[in-house]
Amino acid sequence: MRIAIFSDNFYPEIGGIQDSIEALAKALGQRGHAVDFYVPRYGHRQFERINAAPVELNLGPHIRVHRLHSVPFPTSTGQSRAVFPVPASWFPLPMEERPDVIHTQSFFGVGLNALRVGKRLGIPVAGTNHTAIRAFGSYLPFGMDTAAAYVLWYYNRCNFVTAPSRSVFNELGQDRLRRPLEVVSNPIATEVFHPVSQAVKSKLKAELGLHGPTIVYAGRLGSEKNIDPILHALALLKQRIPSAELVIAGHGSQDRHLRALALRIGLEQSVRFVGTLPKSSLAGLFQASDAFVTMSTSETQGMAMLQAMACGIPVIGANARALPEYIGSDRGFLVEASDVAALSDRLADLLGNPELQSQLGCGGASYVKQFATERIADQWEHHYQLLIERKASNERSHQDQLCRTSV
Repeated sequence: MRIAIFSDNFYPEIGGIQDSIEALAKALGQRGHAVDFYVPRYGHRQFERINAAPVELNLGPHIRVHRLHSVPFPTSTGQSRAVFPVPASWFPLPMEERPDVIHTQSFFGVGLNALRVGKRLGIPVAGTNHTAIRAFGSYLPFGMDTAAAYVLWYYNRCNFVTAPSRSVFNELGQDRLRRPLEVVSNPIATEVFHPVSQAVKSKLKAELGLHGPTIVYAGRLGSEKNIDPILHALALLKQRIPSAELVIAGHGSQDRHLRALALRIGLEQSVRFVGTLPKSSLAGLFQASDAFVTMSTSETQGMAMLQAMACGIPVIGANARALPEYIGSDRGFLVEASDVAALSDRLADLLGNPELQSQLGCGGASYVKQFATERIADQWEHHYQLLIERKASNERSHQDQLCRTSV
């Protein structure tokens, strides 16, 4: 089948949406399906933010990337772009390459183009909502109620709706979504993110220069990620475990603020900022670490957290939005997002108990196997096929009705 994936977020911008759709497309392409991406065009500066050459991704022979004219849009990554919607008749989608199904990953300009093209050409549209819209009010030029109403309007115009957690549907108002819906996880590249032996872990620690018990955070450095409490908790933790250290991977608008905070509370020797890492290097960092922490209040799943789980390390997360759906007691701890003392206590519990670390790490690695890329690709193949068959059935019913009316 031919699948068109529309997204307002794509490489070289770094994030969970981008990781998810790239992995899904590669898996589908390896199965012989044709995948066409319709995504923003980024400038050289956005590639420089991640130390990458300004060249197109090579995702395989069955996958093509179509770049759309875009303008800068303010978000915490400093990379985001906005694409203006155009009439469907203007959209650069060759008729001879008409997709069987459209999968829209976002609800802004590119996403609106997906709806318009789907309606004009009669192509079924699957819509995935990765975003807790109420967590991003500071980036929007209009009120939260207006934004939430628009998102609801958008997904009620898709033929099938998914999200990576129940929290997304609950926040939108599940009773107000009038389309078939289902929770479908983002894919986790378990061939890259996987546990290692203690010997390999020790070797990785040495290579990365990690000398004490190591906590890791990975993701955007944005205010919605609520990273400050992690630094304050580390300051408390060091009163009990002086050798504890924190590695922060990622980039974003809070970078300078976080560096200044670490300096102000005396953590300049205990916190390392490593920037945005390629997946293989990020996996190595997770495998070398002893615990992953996120106090984010904006997660609709938490891709970096699940990648860390897949590497066999325990996690601690904020008791907010989607995180409680993924952090069970057999794989980590939940704490309130602003409770620095509780976070410090849970870190001490983990770092002071290697047996507990191992037990929770094994629990997380086992749990994440169900979200392996191939399994998620199986689910999407099934959903795409159902949408195509339902469209064909509706067309046959319509033709039958016309025939009966003419008789």
